[in-house]
Amino acid sequence: HRKPKRGELSPQQKEENRALSQSRVVCENAFAGVKRYNAVSAIYRNRKAESDDHLMLTAAGLWNFYLTAA
Repeated sequence: HRKPKRGELSPQQKEENRALSQSRVVCENAFAGVKRYNAVSAIYRNRKAESDDHLMLTAAGLWNFYLTAA
C-alpha cells in the first residue's frame, strides 16, 4: 500500500507491506544468487528455445545446492 498524501497507513496496511517486503527480499536474493553464474546474467546466444530454461534451472539448482551446503 502507498501512503496517501498527508495521511498515514493503518497498522494492518503496514503489516501487509512488511510481509510483502520480506517475501520480496527472499526472491531478490535468489535472483542475485543465480546471476552470480555469469551465463545467466550475460547474453546467451543459443538458438534452441528450451536451452534458456535448462540454463536457468541449472543455475537455480546450483544456487539451491550452495544454500543447503552453506
